[in-house]
Amino acid sequence: MKLIKYLFIIVVAFSSCNKLDLTPLDKISDTDTWNDPALIQLYVNACYNSLMHGFQQDLLSAASDDAFNIHDPGNFALIQKGELTADNVTDVSNKIDYFDYAYGYIRTINIFFSKIDAAPGDQKFKNSTTGEMKFIRAWLYANLIWRYGDVPLITKVFGLHDDFKITKSSYNDCVKFIVQELDDAAKLLPPDQPEGEKGRASANACLALKSRVLLYAASELNNPDHDDAKWQAAADAAAALLNVGYELNPDYQQTFLQDNKEIIFARYFTQANSTDFNLWQGRNGSNGWMSQNPTQNIVNAYEMAATGKQPYVVNTDGSLTLNPGSGYDPQHPYAGRDPRFDASIIHDGSLWAGRVTETYHGGMDSPESASGYNASLTSYGYKKFLNEEIPPSGSTVKPTNPWIFFRYAEILLNYAEAEFELGNEATARKYLNMVRSRPSVHLPDVTDVGPALRSRIQNERRVELSFEGHRFFDVRRWKIAKVVLNQPLLRMDIIKGTDGTKTYTIKQLQVSKFLDKHYLIPFPRAEVDKSLGTLKQNAGY
Repeated sequence: MKLIKYLFIIVVAFSSCNKLDLTPLDKISDTDTWNDPALIQLYVNACYNSLMHGFQQDLLSAASDDAFNIHDPGNFALIQKGELTADNVTDVSNKIDYFDYAYGYIRTINIFFSKIDAAPGDQKFKNSTTGEMKFIRAWLYANLIWRYGDVPLITKVFGLHDDFKITKSSYNDCVKFIVQELDDAAKLLPPDQPEGEKGRASANACLALKSRVLLYAASELNNPDHDDAKWQAAADAAAALLNVGYELNPDYQQTFLQDNKEIIFARYFTQANSTDFNLWQGRNGSNGWMSQNPTQNIVNAYEMAATGKQPYVVNTDGSLTLNPGSGYDPQHPYAGRDPRFDASIIHDGSLWAGRVTETYHGGMDSPESASGYNASLTSYGYKKFLNEEIPPSGSTVKPTNPWIFFRYAEILLNYAEAEFELGNEATARKYLNMVRSRPSVHLPDVTDVGPALRSRIQNERRVELSFEGHRFFDVRRWKIAKVVLNQPLLRMDIIKGTDGTKTYTIKQLQVSKFLDKHYLIPFPRAEVDKSLGTLKQNAGY
């Protein structure tokens, strides 16, 4: 009887288990998510984390010739030295090794699209979330093609027994897909988000991303035959944002420290959701880590304010020839420069947070100082994005200035470049000079023509958009990386004499190397191997 009793108990137990609701207790279940509009919105919100902002430690500038990373958390030195391979690319920051990162989020977004139609919620809710997710997926694919060129276009969720072999779609097909996604998203979203929803994708954010995507697609790397139709598409995309209410912020430096009418799309922060950017990039003599150091290369790109000319002519080998018409004095190198220089870069003699910066040998911010292990190796630090009122060592108040993904100045420069390449040089100069005439900048108008005008447009992007993540892609799409990224990275060496006078000498910091294959990033070898040969590696790797 006891045996029968025990068997009965076991049968009942198993029967009961079959009827139990096995909803996980440590996380929200799939079923719960897709049956609750509030949870669906949280699902969408989480996907915004895929838009990597620049207040993370490894700014993309240090993967170009604009900055040098002294602590190198992202191994950007592999890129600057020309040592990136399919085997070590996974050692580099996600801002470069983007493949697994992007496709992980793309799968999450594809799940959303497979569920949203059958989910509860009114049409307005479904439209807004669908528009946001289309924008985010377009952002991810745009960043993939900017790094790798042709990539697989995956828009469905793979099942356990599906064929996982993937092949690459052409760059042009990817562009068509991205543009269609953005056009569709723009129809579902408001032109700009209201105050309480800022940071969410808007129709104008879609147009701004479309402008950048089509500009890159028209550029020489992706349009070697100079198809004017592609340049016209780029011009039209930028023109769509020229008269919709954005304007240049009068104060260039404050543009990056507060919300303003120049911002089209940004990541916003709060005291509860702040960043450590002031610590990572703050002046070392003020207890900052000064992780990335602007190079002398970009310092040389800033013009003299009175003449509108750069201080040096940079030769193809990277050597410098003094530009006699510029008005530049090598022993007073920071006097009379483009005002954006002082707004963007801390240098020896900069007044910052109530103290003069000392990057000369033996100075408070030099490698010989008490905190010399964090000192700049170029004699420069970031000033752009840094809130002067918040010490790097921290305070009860944290930085909450937005990271700007798209702003009006970029659109003006996109339009100027596209119009130039279409042969409309007068229009190109007009919009280029609009950027230069910002009240806090007010540089002489550019009057150049032909190739000289193209060079001015390219240099204007470099200084106006400095450290915002553009340079890495610009030198590649323009096909000038083979020249500029084979020039050495430069630093300023400053010696202060006993009489207080200083001697400034430009010296080499690091040899750089760039090969043709480096115009594209390699796919991680593991991803190529997993595809069983269907994912073809980029040439040269």
